[in-house]
Amino acid sequence: MPQTFQIRREGMTVELLLHQAYGVEGRSLLEETLRKNPGLSSLGTILPLGTVLTIPDKPAANAAVFKPVVSLFGN
Repeated sequence: MPQTFQIRREGMTVELLLHQAYGVEGRSLLEETLRKNPGLSSLGTILPLGTVLTIPDKPAANAAVFKPVVSLFGN
């Protein structure tokens, strides 16, 4: 379920809010956040106090992601 936030601290950016909410994984949600909040990008980099915005849910971890194993000693 998407979360709604009201900016109550000076110097807050969308990127910082996403990082505080989801850690490093929050970076991938910037574009979706801007789509869900029309006009947000026109407010500038630093969000004005009192701005209300909705951030999307954290993306589900994909357990089936293939990560190749690299051997230092050949096959």
